[in-house]
Amino acid sequence: MFIFGSDYLNGQLAAFLFHGKDGMFEMIEGRNGASKNLEKALQALEQAKQRVANEKKKQSEKKRKAENHHKYIMGGIIVKYFPDCYSYDEGELNRILSVALQTRECQQAIAQIKSENGESVATQAIFSNSENESGDDTE
Repeated sequence: MFIFGSDYLNGQLAAFLFHGKDGMFEMIEGRNGASKNLEKALQALEQAKQRVANEKKKQSEKKRKAENHHKYIMGGIIVKYFPDCYSYDEGELNRILSVALQTRECQQAIAQIKSENGESVATQAIFSNSENESGDDTE
């Protein structure tokens, strides 16, 4: 005895065939086969999207950690050479550091380090221009 029918399973139309003699139930891959392949492909796509999102998150975390480490190191350098820095607020420290970084000694040290590293020495030109404009020495 054979019974043929169709049913709506898991949101998909499925056809089945029932063999009465041995009691076997068999799915017939009709329209359902293409849907299963599509579903598998969509699952793979979602997994790939999740892997990409996780990798972006890891890269962002790595970048944030590196930036935070750099900020920590820079703060340590400021404290090392300017222990009174905690006595000043951010605006005052900005004023102090901007003036300090524009001194002739600081600009020369920066230019020397850049030339040692093979970088362009455009800072010297900027310093000489600002020196000509101001006419005074901030040392």
